[in-house]
Amino acid sequence: MPATLGTLLSRPDLALRPVVPARPDRLVRWVHVSELEDPTPYLEGGELLLTTGLQRRAVDAGWDDYVARLTGSGVAGLGFGIGLHHDEIPQGLVAAARRHDLPLLEVPARTPFIAISKAVATAVARDEHQALTTALEAQRNLIRAALGAGGAREITARLARVLDCWALVLDHSCVLRSAAPDAARKHVARVSMDIEQLGLVDLQRSAALTIGEDTVAVLPLGVQGRVGGYVVVGRPTALTPAERSVLTTAVGLLSLDLHSQWDLREGERRARAALVHLAVSGEADLAVRLADTLAVPFPEPPVRVAVLGAPQERLPALLQAAEDHQALRMVCALAARHESDRVLVLLSAAVGETRSLEEVLMRVPQSRGAVSDATPMSELPEALRRAQAVFHASPASGRLVIAQDLVTAGLLRHLGTPDAHGWGASLLEPLVRHAGRSKLDLVATLRVFLSHNGLVDASASALGIHRHTLRYRLNKIAELLGCDLDNPTVRAELWIALLLREHS
Repeated sequence: MPATLGTLLSRPDLALRPVVPARPDRLVRWVHVSELEDPTPYLEGGELLLTTGLQRRAVDAGWDDYVARLTGSGVAGLGFGIGLHHDEIPQGLVAAARRHDLPLLEVPARTPFIAISKAVATAVARDEHQALTTALEAQRNLIRAALGAGGAREITARLARVLDCWALVLDHSCVLRSAAPDAARKHVARVSMDIEQLGLVDLQRSAALTIGEDTVAVLPLGVQGRVGGYVVVGRPTALTPAERSVLTTAVGLLSLDLHSQWDLREGERRARAALVHLAVSGEADLAVRLADTLAVPFPEPPVRVAVLGAPQERLPALLQAAEDHQALRMVCALAARHESDRVLVLLSAAVGETRSLEEVLMRVPQSRGAVSDATPMSELPEALRRAQAVFHASPASGRLVIAQDLVTAGLLRHLGTPDAHGWGASLLEPLVRHAGRSKLDLVATLRVFLSHNGLVDASASALGIHRHTLRYRLNKIAELLGCDLDNPTVRAELWIALLLREHS
């Protein structure tokens, strides 16, 4: 139990008397003895300050200023020792303490100040020991959860219980992995937006947020030297040092859980890479038989092969975006690294499958791709050759080119003039300039929004973000461009400007 004014007053051996009483549960974090005119530079807040009034023997000793300074420094109270320099507590001090609501205790001559210090030190040590014991037991419970079958979900549940908080575990894209209690899910959108704005991509960085009345801590989960997810906890009060050690243990255990899942995922990636390599090398029949043996879904013919690329440091994110895209998974698409700087995607020819590839590119800045026409399995090597040729011939970032559409058709043929391209570049220039000082790719966001006919939910789903995050981005786009995105004429002009930019 921590030291409080109430526990000190209840001890007969100390014989303290409340002159200006305070709440009994007022915490006393330490004891400090000082006869200085102004002891506040040596205080941290929460101390019981003890004095005998050595420097204040005059009738009007400036008690009001003295007490005001103590109150401003956040002391828990003032203990005044009588019998040495003062036979009783000066009335000026009593009046000042009442005016400033400062708890004032009378310390009798028979009670040495050291006895009060020992009482508080003992209580503080006992409280710290209890906190460490509780933290150790909580850490053991978390380890038991990690060793059980519940995995991240059970660790999250126990963390929320021992810290009396709500807790979220998110993956690298801020997609929810687990939440405790279940009502904590309501915080995912807000937390995701804050993580995106703060750019928490460094394992050494954490963040402190405020959501409503809750203080929120966001810590990254490391896997293979990079951020693989986030742990988020929130409650009205700040965590104590012992509780922070519990949270650190949970982060370590969740990182290990994530690492084991990552190892499993790497094994699955190697199997998919082997299947894709066999198929595009002319061994499609063998690839289908091997997929059946490995229980890996294989796309039904006719199929397309897509070649996707991005800067070297973003290639892992591009592969993961292709693997995680739900629509591609529904058509049994196989995504795999190809050589050192490419991702190949083998997918069934189905309605909307090229749009799914475009959405993958939109999620990874500076990525681009080309996809073949639908083709029989036996012609996959030639389809790959054509897709690679188109990929090299079309360097525009964020763009997916279909082999048969390499030559721009329709209205754009009549707009391919320097003046038109200049107009389009000028219209989009505020967004391009903003990209130079922000990690938000507002050009890509605008393209997805317009390609989905201005539907917020569909666009947010395509981008893999919450609709509130998308609305924030759209407001930023409208602000930068000085336009109304609800105006159909504005949308048409922006769409043409985007197409001209892609075909420049």
